[in-house]
Amino acid sequence: MSELPAESEPGLPPELVDLVRTWFGPRAEEVLEAIRQSGMDPNALLEAMGLTGSRAEISRMVKQIAHMIQTGSPDGAINWDLAHDAARKASLLEGADPVVAASQTAVVDEAFKVADLWLDQATEFTSTGRAPVALSAAGWVEATLPRWRQVTTPVANSLTRAMTSLMERHAQEHPAAAETARDTSRVLLPMVGSLFGLQLGQALGQLSREVFGYTDTGLPLADPGTTAMLPAAVKSFADDLQLPDTEVRLFLAARESAHARLFRRVPWLADHLYGAVEAYASEISIDLERLEAAFQDADMNDPRSLRDAISSGVVAPALTERQRSALDRLETALALVEGWVDQVTQSALDQNLPDLNSLREMTRRRRAEGGPAEHTLATLVGLELRPRRARQASELWQSVTDRAGPAGREAVWSHPDLLPGSDDLDHPEAFWDLRQARLEVDAAFDAEVAAFLDQPAAGEAARPDAGPDADSGAVGPSSADDQDGPDAGKG
Repeated sequence: MSELPAESEPGLPPELVDLVRTWFGPRAEEVLEAIRQSGMDPNALLEAMGLTGSRAEISRMVKQIAHMIQTGSPDGAINWDLAHDAARKASLLEGADPVVAASQTAVVDEAFKVADLWLDQATEFTSTGRAPVALSAAGWVEATLPRWRQVTTPVANSLTRAMTSLMERHAQEHPAAAETARDTSRVLLPMVGSLFGLQLGQALGQLSREVFGYTDTGLPLADPGTTAMLPAAVKSFADDLQLPDTEVRLFLAARESAHARLFRRVPWLADHLYGAVEAYASEISIDLERLEAAFQDADMNDPRSLRDAISSGVVAPALTERQRSALDRLETALALVEGWVDQVTQSALDQNLPDLNSLREMTRRRRAEGGPAEHTLATLVGLELRPRRARQASELWQSVTDRAGPAGREAVWSHPDLLPGSDDLDHPEAFWDLRQARLEVDAAFDAEVAAFLDQPAAGEAARPDAGPDADSGAVGPSSADDQDGPDAGKG
């Protein structure tokens, strides 16, 4: 942490003094004296809340936290300004954000052009026609943070509610210390929002150095149909595999473009995925006992240990029926997306990339195992975005392609009700035959309904000469109309 200027209160940094005065108002001096007497390291407290860097940076973040306290954090429990700043810092590689050179942009453009030509031969879903973007890690953070906000806000709100409930319970159990409990709550809730935002930002910043584009997590993290590539990450991946940069770049461009085509040409798919995420996250519960134990174990004289308390996995493992349904829907959909992309890119690149099988296998392992940043996110939000059954899904799409061709395969995406379910992934080879059988049953039922609706109304067949005289309320041809025709007047 950078050196702080002369303190406005003996022994305390001015930033901490400002925060305490914002929290406690007229009782601030009493609290400041208690902090002095506690032996707590005030600089460690500021560092635990992410208040590090230059004097200007610290002052700006203090204002953000103070605003969150004063306004009740209308945007949710997470300090998003702090999350953004932490993500940008964590995205830096060795202290500098690698600028994407014009030459790298040109190479990325060329890779996507070639990949799109190959994909045109493998799928009925046409190119989106949108130019790819070459991004730095920081650029990826800026582009994807709004989507991460959508995913993580329900969890942070649940954590805040749990903290509030915990404090209220302590106040009820210890009436004499109720005022102290309320004061502690006023300190801890903004601190939790700051710590959660800090850790989330750091995880996203780390993830920005591990991903290759917008769709590595299976979710479209930018507008559906857009494509991106991070040249620095691609080169690092190619170096680790000891494969030519060009081949790896073409493979990853094909995967990213296939994702973009799918999400663009199946407009309901992104909402289907995010709807499942939100349905799951909205009912996430916090293990109060574990949360309480985590904070009791934290060393308040070393506030950095509070970070470990927040990231100790307090999201309760018990799932509601609605969550189980949402999680099953999400995992199945992620597997189907990953499997479709794998099958299509395999078909498109099979005759073009010598090391295709090695690249496919390495990508499958990365998606199945996840990196450190993904594990951190899973601990924070209680959700793993991994396609656990991608291999079965790829086999299913290959089976459908063998039987019905690309057109039949793409037709399965025409409606969410037509998608394979988790049971279909158990028997991927049988899906198409079962689907055709179901469609035949549905068609036969529809035909029976149509035939029934086309039958004359009850009693109509027994009254062939019914006309306006037979029923004053009937609507039918006039007597003159009945007599029109070649046999009119014959008796």
